[in-house]
Amino acid sequence: MKTMIYKFSKIFIVLVLLSFGCSEDFLEYDQRGVQTVESFYQTDDQVFEALMAVFDEWQGGMGFNHIYMLNALSDESYAGGGARGDNGGTLEELNEYRYTPTTSAIRGYYEWMYNCINRSNLVINNSAVDTEEKAMFVAMAKALRAYAYFYLTNLWGEVPLVLTQLSPEEYNQPRTPMAEINAQIEADLTEAIAALPVRSAMPAQYQQLLSKGSVQAMLGKHYLFKEDFDKAAATFEQVISSGEYGLFPDYAKVLRKDSEHGVESVFELNYASTLSYADPFAGAFGGESGLGGWIVMNGPRPEYLPAPTFFMLDLFPLSWGFINPHKETYDWFVEEGDDVRLAATIIGPDELAAMGASYETPAGFVPYGSDGYLDMKYLGFMSEGGGADPWSQFSNVGTNVRMIRYADVLLMAAEAQNRKSGADDDKARSYVNMVRERVSLDPVSSGGSALFEDIKTERKLEFSFEMVRYMDLQRWGDAYEALKDQGKMVPNGSGGYYEPQGAGYEQGKNELLPIPEYEMTVNTALEGAQNPGY
Repeated sequence: MKTMIYKFSKIFIVLVLLSFGCSEDFLEYDQRGVQTVESFYQTDDQVFEALMAVFDEWQGGMGFNHIYMLNALSDESYAGGGARGDNGGTLEELNEYRYTPTTSAIRGYYEWMYNCINRSNLVINNSAVDTEEKAMFVAMAKALRAYAYFYLTNLWGEVPLVLTQLSPEEYNQPRTPMAEINAQIEADLTEAIAALPVRSAMPAQYQQLLSKGSVQAMLGKHYLFKEDFDKAAATFEQVISSGEYGLFPDYAKVLRKDSEHGVESVFELNYASTLSYADPFAGAFGGESGLGGWIVMNGPRPEYLPAPTFFMLDLFPLSWGFINPHKETYDWFVEEGDDVRLAATIIGPDELAAMGASYETPAGFVPYGSDGYLDMKYLGFMSEGGGADPWSQFSNVGTNVRMIRYADVLLMAAEAQNRKSGADDDKARSYVNMVRERVSLDPVSSGGSALFEDIKTERKLEFSFEMVRYMDLQRWGDAYEALKDQGKMVPNGSGGYYEPQGAGYEQGKNELLPIPEYEMTVNTALEGAQNPGY
């Protein structure tokens, strides 16, 4: 199944290009050997190929756009590297809240979401739902379109709602009122839920994609973020009561190959380790490589950590040191006595010392953009790559990205139960304590607002470096307090600190990202519609 996503993506790019402009009188006859949009989407296999192109777009943009951007915006980490500007400055701009409408990562994420939407639209608008399989494929495309709008609206607010392929004269689209976008998200997800079976009833060859429970989790998450807690609670209950999901027993492997498409997987994106890519750096610069193409940036820098330590950690000694944990993030786990999740999330100086190592410069200082701690999530683990030698393994890491885990469903359900009208704190506590029991923590006994604070704590520990924290802080209204000093003091690698001017979260501005300047230029209907503060 993983390789299917890659198999059809290049073919489908041609169809995407063809969808933008050919009128009927441009060609007086069908060219032999050329597949047109009008002649495609006829069979189950063709619609499946088109759906694979949607997944391919989600997968292809996941690295720098999603993992790096959302982690850099959170209070969990620094944007590191070899020195100031090593990441082109874009991660530093995000991490220090100095970003602008010209910040490349913001433009990249925005464009990526609309590319995902366009490929979904192609499937939805061109496929006749005349077989059970086509009905499932179109339902998945609707769910993926809705989830793209979920991210766009939560990061940027009102955006253009595009549901069809646009002709050139339609390219200038204004921002759509939020109520209309929300209604479309709910309609897409509700229709997809009705058309999809539960995971255990899915045909075996499609069980790694989306099922009814996947989309119910998306819809519950949408309701939760819109603070419609009654609907969120009811929707999450459908996922929980289905009996289709559970918690993977070993938290240390919850993001590793051992648990891929296992009991805890509600929605994950596939990556292959069998495609024999030759160079992990190719993917980092837009070429073809495996997952290592972007996680090459995430591990510790080799000049600051002894090579044997890399192999002890199952890592190849070649990475760029971006996204380094704050000491305060490490302390979250220590304060809670959460040894299990700490060991799977962050390696600190004490743990490195026990391995006979330290993460520091030759002069004995912590490296640039680091407190001396290592992030251990979404790295290039050698045992999860494909190839006969370490370089090949590193180039072909195939670890999947978990978009929604069952632990997330439980904690979102707990929050909804706690905050809904007629709160059910007994049920909320039971869900929180299921998550805590897995990592050998005592159960919580709080209620009301104190339980809500316990749920917040549980989420920051359970999902550190999983692209969850930033959006949680924003929706809770906690972003300013957590991020107001973000980026104001950055270790410079020489025992001191950079103090970037203008760093830190600003109220009335950073609640939303800026619409990219490029989009404002090419889409004249957005003129004068920039978000506040930019």
